[in-house]
Amino acid sequence: MSAIIILILTSLLADAVTSRQNFETLYEWNLLSYDLPADSYTPQNNLFTGLEVTSDRIFLALPNLRSGTPASLTWLPRPDQPVASYVGKSPPLQPYPSWEWQGTSGNCSGLVSVYRTREDRCNRLWVVDSGVITTLDNFSPVCPPKILVFDLKTDTLVRNIILPREVIRPNSLLTNLEIDYEIVGAQGEENIFYGFQNQKQQSCDDVFLYITDTANAGIIVYDVRNDAAWRVFHPTMLPHPDHSTYYVAGESFTLPDAVVGIALSPETSLWNFDSFGNLLSPRGRVLYYQPFAALRLFSIPTSVLQSPPQVDADLKVELVFQKSSQSASLASDPFDGTLYFNPVTELDIEALLPGSGHAQIVAKDTQALQFISDIRITPNDNYNIWFTSSKFQKYFRQTYDPNTINFRIMRITRHLHSPHRSFFF
Repeated sequence: MSAIIILILTSLLADAVTSRQNFETLYEWNLLSYDLPADSYTPQNNLFTGLEVTSDRIFLALPNLRSGTPASLTWLPRPDQPVASYVGKSPPLQPYPSWEWQGTSGNCSGLVSVYRTREDRCNRLWVVDSGVITTLDNFSPVCPPKILVFDLKTDTLVRNIILPREVIRPNSLLTNLEIDYEIVGAQGEENIFYGFQNQKQQSCDDVFLYITDTANAGIIVYDVRNDAAWRVFHPTMLPHPDHSTYYVAGESFTLPDAVVGIALSPETSLWNFDSFGNLLSPRGRVLYYQPFAALRLFSIPTSVLQSPPQVDADLKVELVFQKSSQSASLASDPFDGTLYFNPVTELDIEALLPGSGHAQIVAKDTQALQFISDIRITPNDNYNIWFTSSKFQKYFRQTYDPNTINFRIMRITRHLHSPHRSFFF
């Protein structure tokens, strides 16, 4: 009898480890599609890497990794919008802001190849365009990298920023960005902005951007207010030669990518205090980052990033955690600083409270969670976790099965995704 009980318990444990489905699938596709004739693009060459969720829309970034990608920035209605009931579970992607903006060869004024995009507090969408096409097959920089800012109320361009040549390298590939509203003063004091409630304290452009260069390792810092940019480099941003091969659901691929995932710790104005009134994060705000081809996760103070680097300066980089396998996606909880990432081999999403020394599994599914390319904690949706999965290993190896689901947009509600704090519920 005891042997039978052990066998049953073992089976139940195996099922639990294989699938922890506390998430919902909002949209899903076998292959991504558009309102275009089927012969005008190559469905199996289209893949999204970036996600942003606004009050009424979902934005998806589709870089030009291979030829046949008609739009690099697209949108869908949020499932809670009335129009969503008419588009179905697998709707065609809509170009943003229009088809006219989707770049073609030789047109550098449009959108060429976008990996990720972010919304700011002024209801604007910041887009970093890498300017590189056919990245996987024939790395071709066809246009200078640029930053485009769209007003989401009118869907019109309000800023077009060409990054200076001195921060760009011949093989630069800009893939991710974070917007920092907390500016550190010249003496190291923090000018804390409480959201965007005090219009006299902060304008829409009183921010810093941190942009990853994945092909030529580094982080580009752009001071929007002063229209100044510089590069920050540390050896920890480089790919690790021993971790450039990835194992996902029985398939493998090799890609020596440098820093991709980045996330900001909570703003000082949102930090928690203990029962004695001590600040729980007394050392200042940091930017977390991770090369894709690496296991280690690092941090660097934003006070260091916001000052142009000096020769041989101490960047104060710290090791935060070593993951079980590589991860491209990274997100930070704006309240307690919990980090979320997707170790690609484990097929799960894990949560790490920096300093705790261990990560906890938040969601696991051997089918649905094959390669999470972006994770967003969304203020526009009660701070729920949204994320995308794409089976990138099959895209890379060109082994997509068009008869099965390959792409998903999913969500975890916040009372399920925060193992480290209790004040939500």
